[in-house]
Amino acid sequence: MIVTIDMGELYFIGMGLSRSLMTNIAQDIIRRADVVIYDTYTSLSCDISPDYIRSLASGRVIEANRDLLENRSSEVIGMAKDKAVAIATVGDPMIATTHVSMAIEARKAGVKVLVVPGVSVHCYLISKSMLSSYKFGKSVTVVYPNYGLIDTAPYSVIKSNRSLGMHTVLYLDIKDGKFMTPNEAVSLLFKMEDMKKESVIKEDDIIVVGSRLGCEDEDIVSLSLGEAKKYDFGKPPHILIFPSNLHYMEADALKWMTTK
Repeated sequence: MIVTIDMGELYFIGMGLSRSLMTNIAQDIIRRADVVIYDTYTSLSCDISPDYIRSLASGRVIEANRDLLENRSSEVIGMAKDKAVAIATVGDPMIATTHVSMAIEARKAGVKVLVVPGVSVHCYLISKSMLSSYKFGKSVTVVYPNYGLIDTAPYSVIKSNRSLGMHTVLYLDIKDGKFMTPNEAVSLLFKMEDMKKESVIKEDDIIVVGSRLGCEDEDIVSLSLGEAKKYDFGKPPHILIFPSNLHYMEADALKWMTTK
């Protein structure tokens, strides 16, 4: 695929999870765009950084926080009216991000939009876990408590998916630059169980944890929630799968491919 870089166009670039997974198209657009806006808050890569993007780009590189891309998106769209602007996101630009609304706003404003997909952590983990892709239900994020209040949405989603025989992908929160650990997520799930008391979260439930996926030191393990409380999962980022009922082939895959 050959991409023409034009002024008045907004490019949503998926950089993949690491340099080795970044596509040639993504690199080409980053090199040729007038402005590259690096999404700093959606996720973290082991070797893709603003400095690395600066080494590729010929234009200006802006490090963007959530405020710019969500609350001040009109500034980005205004910039794209007479420049080639690329928003570069670790993973995929439209999976588990808030960029869809900006793409719609841009089109309404007469700005052309091109989405360049990247290898997402969602698809990567499902593939590495070897669980059936047909058996995944709604995904949900485990978030840090806000003013002491715990958001129990993950509990409800796990319960609903499990009733349908579906697995659940759990994203982990990023707050003020701090990445939630799997241990913190598990602790919050048990607190949700204490609040709800519906026997959704149990000590012997198995979870799959992916750590630093796409990197040389990536790790994928399956273990019980009880074991996960004190397990050292290493550096972030992390992502979890809460499996439902397992087909015998899925059970074998977890046993032989991901067990710690």
